[in-house]
Amino acid sequence: LSGLKKLVKGLSDRFEEYERSKVFDAKRVLEKELVNERNEKEFYREFVREPPAEPSARPVPAPYPDDPYVVTRDAAIADAAIATSGIDDDDDDDDDIAPMDSQPHEPSGSPRDPQ
Repeated sequence: LSGLKKLVKGLSDRFEEYERSKVFDAKRVLEKELVNERNEKEFYREFVREPPAEPSARPVPAPYPDDPYVVTRDAAIADAAIATSGIDDDDDDDDDIAPMDSQPHEPSGSPRDPQ
């Protein structure tokens, strides 16, 4: 049993001596560099060669020309453009033009007045 203890003690001493040696320090540095290199390769593989997918804007479906809403809307826009095409917004001679009433015309007198 004492021979086994001597063997374990000898191996333990040699291992401690090995850990303190320059070879062990160099091994530790190389392992650290290897880990860093693996991490860099993984980063390169994930982000440089295959960049993360950015959310893309979903295309809005184009209205169909046979859609009654679209046809009516486009016709109304065209009619409004035609109706206003002759109006001159730069006309400075506004003295002749009466202001437009935004309220509908009501007959004079109160609706409560007997007729």
